[in-house]
Amino acid sequence: MSDADAAAPDGSAPAALGPTEFLELAERRLVAAFDGPVTLVGVVIEHRESKGFLTVTLGDLTPKPRFPTRLAVSFDPRTARRVLPEALEPQTQVQVEGTVDVWINRAQIQLRGSGIARVGSAGTQAAYDAALRTIGEERLGEVRPPLPLFLRRLLLLAPVGTTLGDLTRDLGGWQPPTIVHRPLPGDSPDLGRLVAGAVTAAREDGEAPFDLVAIMRGGAIEPISGWDDVDLLRTVDTLQRDGLPVLVAVGHADHTPLVYRVAAYGVRHTAEAGRWLADHNLGAAQRIRALDTLPGLLRTRVAGEVERIGRVRGTLDAAVRTHLARRADTLARTATALTATVRGRVAELRRRVDAAAGTLDAFTRGVALITGPGGAAPVLERGATLVVETADATITTTIDDVVRHAGATDKEHA
Repeated sequence: MSDADAAAPDGSAPAALGPTEFLELAERRLVAAFDGPVTLVGVVIEHRESKGFLTVTLGDLTPKPRFPTRLAVSFDPRTARRVLPEALEPQTQVQVEGTVDVWINRAQIQLRGSGIARVGSAGTQAAYDAALRTIGEERLGEVRPPLPLFLRRLLLLAPVGTTLGDLTRDLGGWQPPTIVHRPLPGDSPDLGRLVAGAVTAAREDGEAPFDLVAIMRGGAIEPISGWDDVDLLRTVDTLQRDGLPVLVAVGHADHTPLVYRVAAYGVRHTAEAGRWLADHNLGAAQRIRALDTLPGLLRTRVAGEVERIGRVRGTLDAAVRTHLARRADTLARTATALTATVRGRVAELRRRVDAAAGTLDAFTRGVALITGPGGAAPVLERGATLVVETADATITTTIDDVVRHAGATDKEHA
């Protein structure tokens, strides 16, 4: 256990700690106290992006008169982009989710944010929090069906008037989809039931199938608490799990409605939705036109490939011919050298056979092998017995006389 972990008898911290020891102890205790995600509400003071991180500085909803608190929240910029730009404006009330970070070297506490949303009045905060928890617990919005190549039929659930006008004004360029419109209030605590009923009624009236359901509202000034309602979130999730994509556009929102977290596609307002739909169909038309020119492109590509293959074939034929000629020359030189070597070896063998044959003839004609009795070494003394082996016979004899050639002075006779 380190000095920083050792506590005084009464359970308090040690009496004397160094700065680093104190901050390490504080970090461990803070992390232990906040062992899971925390949620807080504050006012945006400023935000800045640096080195791949977005830092949002928050203050208290009710500022302290003398020493206002400033808390830094670090975000991945992609997380912050999921909210409307207004959610990061100064003096905006936001709700932030994240985990506690302690910077030992700067003695600073900050929050590592995992979510940020602009919040409405305090009266809807509890419902907002409950809906936010439901998104995670029920995994709402997890299924996001893809759009078809070309949008041909659209079910629009939106108020009559400006919303429909904004949408159709920007749809007039390229093959606009057929729009089946069902009125929907700009805000209602019963939006979930109203959306589900409108989709069911459109299907029963034979107006289905649809490529997309667009749930929108224009620039109304009424609150938008219904767009955070958990029933609406579940309705949108059910449609998407049935394979029907949902596009939402909540114009002039004072925060980012939770429906944006569940819907597969979302834009900020109805005019932008019109451009979004028009761009999708325009892109599809351009891809279809490209397919029309595909046969000509393929013919050109095939002709080019045939020409390239012809060039490669000519080069390959020349290379093969050169290689075969070199191999033939190498084989001819190798055969010549091998023939000369074999002839030399045969001549040498013949010479050795002739020499061996001469030796054998000489042995047969008169060469003898002399030993003592029983194959012992011969004793060259008078009276000794010798055994003479010739090709034809074995002869045993006794020495009668020995004449010594080196240093001999006399002769002995038997």
